[in-house]
Amino acid sequence: MAIVRVQRPALTPSPERLIMTKKTIAALTATTLALVLSAPAFAGTQDDVQSCRAALAAEGTLDVDNYRLSFKGKKGGKNRVLTLEAKPKNNGERYMVKCSISKSEVTDLALTVK
Repeated sequence: MAIVRVQRPALTPSPERLIMTKKTIAALTATTLALVLSAPAFAGTQDDVQSCRAALAAEGTLDVDNYRLSFKGKKGGKNRVLTLEAKPKNNGERYMVKCSISKSEVTDLALTVK
């Protein structure tokens, strides 16, 4: 009777697998950090959109109850300009809204037909 020895794989991972694991952990960490840091910016943008909506309603240039505001872009930091698209809930014209905000207050509104 012959004795057969079975070689088991080593319990320590190979250097290539360790490098791949480190890269994966680094990528996950970077992604998580980016998501965490972008959350406050998104919340600020939502507040700005709501401020623009309120200013449009107060000014009376657009019946905001019949339109949905769609965020298109933002430029600037402290003094910023939001570009929004006003899409009608029913039939109607679409408008582009430029909303200038300084120190959390709407300073200027411009409405153009798209």
